[in-house]
Amino acid sequence: MASVAYNELLRSNQNFRRLWIGQVVSELGTWFSFIAELGLVRVLSGTPLATTMLLVARLLPFLFVAPIAGVFVDRRSRKRILIAADIARAVIALGFLTVGSSSGLWVVYVCAALTTSCSTFFEAGKNAVMPNMVSPKELLSANVLMFSTRFLQLTLGAALGGVTAARFGYDAAFIVNSLSFIVSAVFIWKIPSDAMSAVRAEGEIEKRPERSFLREVGAGLAYIRTTPFVRGIILVNVAWATGGGMNNLLFDRIGGHIFAHGGSDRGDWAVALLYTAAGGGLFIGMMLARRAGAWAADERRAGQFIGWALVVHGLCFAVSGIMPSLGWVAFFVALSRMILGSEFGVQETLMMRVLPDEYRGRVFTTDRALELTTMTLSMIVAGWMMSYVGPRKMMIVSGLLSASPGVVWLIALSVRRFAVPARAVSESYG
Repeated sequence: MASVAYNELLRSNQNFRRLWIGQVVSELGTWFSFIAELGLVRVLSGTPLATTMLLVARLLPFLFVAPIAGVFVDRRSRKRILIAADIARAVIALGFLTVGSSSGLWVVYVCAALTTSCSTFFEAGKNAVMPNMVSPKELLSANVLMFSTRFLQLTLGAALGGVTAARFGYDAAFIVNSLSFIVSAVFIWKIPSDAMSAVRAEGEIEKRPERSFLREVGAGLAYIRTTPFVRGIILVNVAWATGGGMNNLLFDRIGGHIFAHGGSDRGDWAVALLYTAAGGGLFIGMMLARRAGAWAADERRAGQFIGWALVVHGLCFAVSGIMPSLGWVAFFVALSRMILGSEFGVQETLMMRVLPDEYRGRVFTTDRALELTTMTLSMIVAGWMMSYVGPRKMMIVSGLLSASPGVVWLIALSVRRFAVPARAVSESYG
């Protein structure tokens, strides 16, 4: 599949460059805020339940807002939606400054939920404008650049957010986050509205019969149910989330409590290091995904790669739970995420090649919604269990649960219940 180089894309496509810079700045601020939010909840409460509630507040709104946001960005000015979402998030970010005691934790949860709701509109709008802002030859590079940058921002944002929180306090991180959204809005404001809309010749648009929302959802679910490979990938992702959903809670408990030294050390450095390790591993893994995809060039290898990558990444994460030092924990977390990032890059590519265009949106939305729902439930269960079981043991449990879908996948391949279809490893779409 032909694609332009990243530097050529950024140099030649001014509109995409503005959107990309806006995302880089805003996501950097988001991770500043996330580390500070975890620290604020940890200082004011210190209970696993309080941290769990924050993480749920950051995830759950997506399930309810996503369908609305998807329809909204198809009917209104996408540029206005993106700018409005940024401005709203800038205002909401300042709401965290009003929290000064444990009685104000509800403000943290509300601000986190509102931020996620606005971010859902922003993500829906950004994804909708991407194909309109770049040429077909630029699209692959644009998507990879956006996705890789997100993982890199996790690394840099977590590290810098930890430094900022530790040296200047949580309020500074919240202010930086608010300013980052303003910067993003300014860059998007400079993009012409026409560049965000599809340009069609007169008479080219065909009127489609109006169908109810429920009928559209039902058609997507029917496709998933009758397509073994797609169904298998979604089930693997849901099963992974039973363990993967605990990660944020585990990083907070391991870094903020196990490796916190007391006194002025609130564990912010340790938490930031674990997120930095995870983000760095994911970024490197995504960079290796092209090589992994080149190796997995036939149906058998592609199937084996997915299964073994899931197994090995889960075992590495489980091993991190028994490591004696923070450095070794971070090393195995990074190794686990590197393998996972590579697997995810290959998996997403295989899915995109298999899915017909008319089902891609619904299938990926269903996949993400089921995965996030499972992650939310996993966090709730883990938060409750950590009242009885230590975070190290829960880290081992998380890793083993994350590895289990890989085992099931490999067994299913060996008994030939299903296989990776040939078109998934071809250079064309389904």
